[in-house]
Amino acid sequence: MGKVRLEVMPWLGETMGMAAASEEVIPGPETGGDKSVRSLLDKLCTRYQLFDQFVFDNNTRQLTGKVVIFLNGRELELGEGLETKLADGDTLTLVPLIVGG
Repeated sequence: MGKVRLEVMPWLGETMGMAAASEEVIPGPETGGDKSVRSLLDKLCTRYQLFDQFVFDNNTRQLTGKVVIFLNGRELELGEGLETKLADGDTLTLVPLIVGG
């Protein structure tokens, strides 16, 4: 099984009860698991109660629009979106969307 580094901006992590940085295990081929970003977000929804309110709505299976996700420094939506496959050593960064003027 591979591991993905998850980085969360401090106030967002505090709000959801997450550490600012952690390592998350991604399913390996031996488990028949899906190694997509969506599958990791599903896993995080079950672990963190407020995750679906801020990051990924588990009912609609879509991002909430309140957080921008970067994979290895590149905005996730510029690639294959939530279907992007994860590899051992990838870094997923969650940055809250800041609006106002």
